[in-house]
Amino acid sequence: MQSEFHAKLFARLVDVGEPRFNLAHERLLNMIIEADVLLGSAILLGTALTEDEWHTLSGIFDELIAYAKVHFAEEMDHLRTHGYPAADQHQANHDALVEELNFFQRKVMQNDDANINDIRRWLLEWLLGHVNSQDYDYAQYFAKIKAEPIG
Repeated sequence: MQSEFHAKLFARLVDVGEPRFNLAHERLLNMIIEADVLLGSAILLGTALTEDEWHTLSGIFDELIAYAKVHFAEEMDHLRTHGYPAADQHQANHDALVEELNFFQRKVMQNDDANINDIRRWLLEWLLGHVNSQDYDYAQYFAKIKAEPIG
């Protein structure tokens, strides 16, 4: 069951004008919410994560990283194929996100409860921040191109 907070996260994801990318963003957000349930519960209760919970979180990060890389490659192929002028900058943004995902995955692998707040905060901010600003930029660009009269 999804909490009201998590439902609001879905409501905040912008439509980037490409249904398969919208679905990919929702899938990424589902993974983030799965991690957030673990992290948020520990924070709320003031308890440490168990070894099993850290293992589960590590698996979520593995899946998140693997899926993000596939999605980013598909998105970049689309942007380049369709002549998005800021494709190189968008690629640089994706590269930075993967580096940050790897950084936080290493924190998860340390099983250090001192990192719980940082991991949770970053997860909740990265996807919405990227989709709602950088991906929204390409959505606006393509919407403008479609709206321009031909000829």
